[in-house]
Parts: sequence; C-alpha cells; structure tokens
Amino acid sequence: MKEIARGAEAVLYEHKGMIIKRRLRKNYRIKELDEELRKQRTRREASLLLKTPIPHPRLIRTDYKEEIVMERVIGEKVRDILDEKPELARQIGCLVAELHNHNIIHGDLTTSNMILNKEKNVVFIDFGLSFHSHKIEDKAVDIHLFKQALDSKHHKVYDAALKEFLEGYKKANKYKEIIKRLEMVELRGRYKKG
Repeated sequence: MKEIARGAEAVLYEHKGMIIKRRLRKNYRIKELDEELRKQRTRREASLLLKTPIPHPRLIRTDYKEEIVMERVIGEKVRDILDEKPELARQIGCLVAELHNHNIIHGDLTTSNMILNKEKNVVFIDFGLSFHSHKIEDKAVDIHLFKQALDSKHHKVYDAALKEFLEGYKKANKYKEIIKRLEMVELRGRYKKG
C-alpha cells in the first residue's frame, strides 16, 4: 500500500487500483470523542458517496469507523489544467448545480478536488467536508469558496472561468436566490476585513 496524500483529517493510500482513505486519530482530543467524530465523518462521507448524483469515486466498502475504500479515478487534476481550459468551469458549474439541486453541499470546492477523467468528464473527489442542506445560505457559501479557490489558484483566468461556471450553474433550482445570497455573503466578508 502506497501513501499518496496526507491532509489534516486523513491519509490516502493507493492499493490495487483503489483509494483507501483513513481518518487520522487526534491525540489532543479525548479518545472517546475522537472515535465518535471520526465515525460520524466516515459514515456521512460514505453515505454521500452512495447518494451523490454527479461523477465521483464509487464507494467499494467502509468500516463505518475510520476507513473508506473507493475506486481510483484516473485523469488530470483540474487544478493543473484549468488555466489552459477555463471552459471546463461551465461543466463544474453544471455539476455543482446538480449537487445543490439534491441539497448536497460539497464544502471543499477547489480545483484540487476535481479530476478530468479519460472521457473528459469532471469527477468530484473528497467529500470529507460535505453535508446535506436545503439552505440557500449554505449553497451560496459553497459557491463563494469556489470563487476564492479560483482567485487563489487561477487568477489569470478568473473572469473567464467564473463566467463559465455561472453559466453552467444556471441549472440550479433557485439560481437567482442563491446568487443574491452569494452577494450578501461576499458583502459580509468585506465588512469583516475593514
């Protein structure tokens, strides 16, 4: 088993064409609390992998405690190609709209969590921060986080990519309400900085 990534919450391993995600123990937490948090997060992520209506890694199995085994998605990270292909953001917008239409909030919409597969379809990965919500606010915050990721990693194509994303996102139920709330979310952020 080969370690391929390590984050604050989990370690990813590759093994026989599968990805194994193990949530890390946090020694600063009370043992029982840590076990319960890892169990809840693992269950929530596994459940979302079963319900997600857009391209994502197929869940193979989970122990419902700290480990998820899923298929490995072959392709290029969108992070590495969006600057040359900002039109991919339209497909991303369509997929985020589909998630939001099913009341799923990704919670970590960065181009590092998207892979362009061999069929040229964007596949979303890492549902570790995802959750269910019907709230317009949560959907607006999800988009806000994507805009921040675009500005941070893809500032050269920010305007073109954002325009494409919003065009694709028009498929969202309550699109106008969500975009209006997005403007309010961003205004709150500006007041905090001042």
